[in-house]
Amino acid sequence: MARIAAWLVVGSLLALASCSEDGAQGVTDDAGGSVSDATVENAGGGSSGELPEHWKEGLQSGINWGLAADFPDDVGIGSNPFVLGSEDFETGTVTIVTEEDRYKNNVQVTDTEHYTGKYAGVHSWPQGLNGVTTRFPLTAQAHQDARPAYFERMCFKYDKSFHPGESMAGVGVKGFGIYFENGSGNADTCAGMSWYDVSCQFVGWGPSQKPQANDGYLWVGHMYSYNRYPEQAIATLGTIKLTDPPDGTQSCRFSSYADPFEYIVLQTWRCYELGLYLNTPGQNDGEARFWIDGVLQSRTTNMRFRDLEEQKPSSMHLNLYRTTEDFPQTMVRWADNIVLARRYIGPVKVSR
Repeated sequence: MARIAAWLVVGSLLALASCSEDGAQGVTDDAGGSVSDATVENAGGGSSGELPEHWKEGLQSGINWGLAADFPDDVGIGSNPFVLGSEDFETGTVTIVTEEDRYKNNVQVTDTEHYTGKYAGVHSWPQGLNGVTTRFPLTAQAHQDARPAYFERMCFKYDKSFHPGESMAGVGVKGFGIYFENGSGNADTCAGMSWYDVSCQFVGWGPSQKPQANDGYLWVGHMYSYNRYPEQAIATLGTIKLTDPPDGTQSCRFSSYADPFEYIVLQTWRCYELGLYLNTPGQNDGEARFWIDGVLQSRTTNMRFRDLEEQKPSSMHLNLYRTTEDFPQTMVRWADNIVLARRYIGPVKVSR
């Protein structure tokens, strides 16, 4: 949706603070919100009332196994009645359905990399290319529960080309997300908007002396959400930073950061999952969660995504969109083991 993309790329992606002696950095994400990777006190709190049973999954410390545990290497996972779509590239082609076949038309299948099986998808961003947004449309099948929840898991491996070289230029790449896009809104204001999302993005910055840095350059993935009431969200795990609105009025976006950050190691497979737990219309009983390899990183409660019954998620994005276009070389990222579901998915049960 054009208004979303326009807002995301307003201004530069990253405004990087100078590197201190211990390597601490300041990160500004694609809509202007910032957070230090120094320790921040947890806001605490949570939603009231008893959680529905399927909302209780994925909340334990350590690795949380989900429905994928019954399908080693994700083989046959599409047969699970809670799964809405999946892609493991093992046919040697892209089979997952997206609008205008955008995912199929922009991802190649390779046998030189894989997380499981023999194949993976690979996407490249040449210098100057932002890329495309790809949508998996959600049908009535996704909305069957009285208290619906929506989950998306993608596994990524970032090539060493995600290091910018001597320039240490900041960069951001949108990951994936769960969206309601049928409401009002525009690229320049929060006023009147009714669309919402729970998404993740990946940001890189440097130089850094931290031991987690990739040759002096840090990458991290984090969750964010556009909605009408971001100031009401509560961080029960991680920290929240509200994004300043582009029109100087009321914010309609926040970023949620793990505390401490779980940094990305280039040339290493990791699996990321988002959960959007839909609120009762007009009530603050929704949630958003973010896992890496089944370990819960961020959880925000007291969320009010919608005010009307019909405002249910309309699509899941498998994004191939880069929010900065002036990276000095072609960037390459592999993807595998994609699953979209209405129950918590969990990490891949790898057989090897």
